[in-house]
Amino acid sequence: MASSTGSDGAQQALAGLQLSGSSSTSNSSRDSDMAIKLEKARSLTIRVLQEITDDFSDERKIGQGAYGKVYVAKLESGQDIAVKMLYNNTPGIDDVQFQREFENLMRLQHHNIVRLVGYCYETQYQPMQYMGKTIFAERTYRALCFEYMHNGSLQKHISDECGGLDWHTRYKIIKGTCEGLKHLHEGFEEPIYHLDLKPDNILLDKNMEPKLADFGLSKLFGDQQTMITQSPIGTIGYLPMEFLHGNIVSSKLDIFSLGVVIIKIIGGHEAYSRSVEMRREEFHDLVHSKWRNRMQKTCRVSRQLEAYCEQVNICTDIALSCMEIDRHKRPHVADIIRQLKDTEDVIEKALSWSASSHSLMQGDLLKVQTFTRSEAIPSADTCTEFPVMVRVTAPAWPPGEQVPRTGVEVVAVLDFNRSVLVQWKLNMIKEAMMTVIETLGPNDRLSVVSFDDNAPCIMKLTFMSDQGKDVARLMVNELTWSNRNNIVAGLREGAEILRGREVEEGDNRLGCILFLSDGNDEAVLTQLDRVGSDFPVHTLGLHIKGERGCGPLVMKCIADKTSGMYSYTFVDSRMFDLRDALKQFITGITSVGVTCVKIALAAHDGVDIVSIESGGHGNEVSSDKQSGEIHIDDIYAGETKNFIVYLTVVEAKKKLLTVGGRYLGFNVSKQLGDMDVFVLRPLSGCSPRKLAIHPEVASELVRRQLEKALSAITEQPYDTYREMHELWRKIKYSYEGCGATRETLSQLDEDLYYLTTTAQFRPYQLSWLSCHKWQRATTKGVMH
Repeated sequence: MASSTGSDGAQQALAGLQLSGSSSTSNSSRDSDMAIKLEKARSLTIRVLQEITDDFSDERKIGQGAYGKVYVAKLESGQDIAVKMLYNNTPGIDDVQFQREFENLMRLQHHNIVRLVGYCYETQYQPMQYMGKTIFAERTYRALCFEYMHNGSLQKHISDECGGLDWHTRYKIIKGTCEGLKHLHEGFEEPIYHLDLKPDNILLDKNMEPKLADFGLSKLFGDQQTMITQSPIGTIGYLPMEFLHGNIVSSKLDIFSLGVVIIKIIGGHEAYSRSVEMRREEFHDLVHSKWRNRMQKTCRVSRQLEAYCEQVNICTDIALSCMEIDRHKRPHVADIIRQLKDTEDVIEKALSWSASSHSLMQGDLLKVQTFTRSEAIPSADTCTEFPVMVRVTAPAWPPGEQVPRTGVEVVAVLDFNRSVLVQWKLNMIKEAMMTVIETLGPNDRLSVVSFDDNAPCIMKLTFMSDQGKDVARLMVNELTWSNRNNIVAGLREGAEILRGREVEEGDNRLGCILFLSDGNDEAVLTQLDRVGSDFPVHTLGLHIKGERGCGPLVMKCIADKTSGMYSYTFVDSRMFDLRDALKQFITGITSVGVTCVKIALAAHDGVDIVSIESGGHGNEVSSDKQSGEIHIDDIYAGETKNFIVYLTVVEAKKKLLTVGGRYLGFNVSKQLGDMDVFVLRPLSGCSPRKLAIHPEVASELVRRQLEKALSAITEQPYDTYREMHELWRKIKYSYEGCGATRETLSQLDEDLYYLTTTAQFRPYQLSWLSCHKWQRATTKGVMH
């Protein structure tokens, strides 16, 4: 019988290994830090690794090198990992080398360095025949487990300038590789040299973000940061002359390798040999002309084209300077990153333009406007919370025109339990679902999930071509009611479908869950942590008029947990109300023309950004209060979203903010033009009109005050309606209310009346809050 050290033995074995590169002068704080990291390292037994790799089957193998094989596997948590299994008893693979890579990976925590998720270090004694006798031979298993990189190594993505990855992606890989190398060289008191930097050791995640890998040859250097070694390191073609002829190792060895990598990213596998054979100017012109010809097809503005071509030129210059024969002439990695950042600034300026009140280029998909509380502030005044409203609008699409858009992936999770069907005929829900199928386009995909105790996928993600729609209609028509419901299981199944989808490289297809249910399962409120938040769940409650159950709250909480919207309709109403509610939802998500919006705010001298009110959308303010950001995942065509930025403004300051940002359109990344926000600062008397609150700012402040008031109200008896009207009266006749537009006040008056004079207070309140949190239309009962 074989015996094993087990996980405890693995920890002890690793702890007993001498730290690579450590000297007798290593300080105790570094040892203490490493000890803490070692405690957090996950030890996996060889038995576990055999199970999750199907006993290291060839089907699981994704790579092989001189020192071992790499397999793809999945942990019990569902996380994909890469298992690097080192060969046993291979010359050059010993405890010291294994421990060196392990320790270096434990030290390194950076988004451009591959992350270690576990290891295996286990010795077994296995019986074998030797000279007619049975003996027990020692076998040691060594493995390192990493986060799985879905796009493999950079090596397989390298191509010349005429095809393959676009420039934006190549530049991202160049920049990320430099950032990772900078962390190695400068992120620690004692630098780490990679010593084998090449495309095979640069891995790409699902977003094409590069991560440095394979640290088996890496060394930790102390004060002596240049040395001569007799140890074999690196790969021919990526090693400089000083090592090939004199075995000299320094940080400039990595820089030389970086230059070769960059030149191949820019110009393909043959670029390095061309750069050596051709005169520098001739090679430079060749690369520049090829990239210019390619980018002319996508860059419509000459200033933008020139900025990107200049970035190509500078990256080429950086690569060539990294490959200087004299290592002292090669740049430091920090200097390289500064040069790259300068090119980004040039591009941002090329893409930006200024306007006094708003930025909107002809043909753009986004419009940004700013409004200050008042046109003027007396020069001697200091304001502590001066509101500036930032308005972001996606213009409506022209009627009847087919506008290019990103496809959407919708998973419809349907709760057909008996409590719903007592009041609502199953065939009516099915007929309403046909609206979803008909409204989706041929580039959209639909999946259907129904459930009882478990959550079977009734239809996988299917493109809504004519044939796909026929399949979807058939599947929906065959659905039947279930005895029990399991809401959490259904939502988890829906999220798993979206996580497992195949998305083309560079495609930013939207994924969401549409959940139809009465929500009458109070246990869900204690299980919300099990509902993932990777994808928004848009809930449509099927409620009963006058019912005071937990359904509306459950559906609203699910939507809030996942950044989704809550709408509702009544099961004792007309069928076309549900149909129209579903059509409103699908029409919205299929009109998304803008995603990943980032509004950037920069305060000027004498101005601080105090806070940002952005509802459900993300925002952040820097610790020095000099910059801020607003994040919007997506905007429907025709939508407008208002945000309030509160500022502290010292006396006499006129220039408050610069507002800019970027967003993604259909197959394109766009920059918003910078615009400056000013106020007048009169020294003496000023017209009351210039000091009055702007009607648009006043309207938004009033809306937000009412939203906060209603959000604070939970389950309230009917006799609190009078108090709600009194609260609204105070808001309405406040300074802001008196300055708000008549249209805004009239709409909010109508909302309060409808809320307090019907028997649907709870669902209406929750749906109203969802609507105003995201500034997006929801269905509230009967459609008007």
